[in-house]
Amino acid sequence: MANWQASLLMQTLSTGTVLVLQRDRADPDEVPTLHGGDTFYGSLPDGDPFGGTVMERHDNRAVVEVAQKRYRLHKAQPHETTDRDLNIDQPHEFWVVD
Repeated sequence: MANWQASLLMQTLSTGTVLVLQRDRADPDEVPTLHGGDTFYGSLPDGDPFGGTVMERHDNRAVVEVAQKRYRLHKAQPHETTDRDLNIDQPHEFWVVD
């Protein structure tokens, strides 16, 4: 199990929201891989904290639980995010809420 820092590229956790997950304490050369049982935490754009657990992960799909609500995610495609516009030092993955 790993811990991840989470950032949202939109105001809320809803359909179409891009979730940026960065590994805590990871080797910069590591390719991050989200697994069932991993946890994540972060702040909403308004400063409210949020966090959750990865319930399951299969290929490019995952189910996470945040505040006792489950969300289905898919791994972001290049057209769904602009990786080059972000300054992220740690290995990371982009996921989108279905």
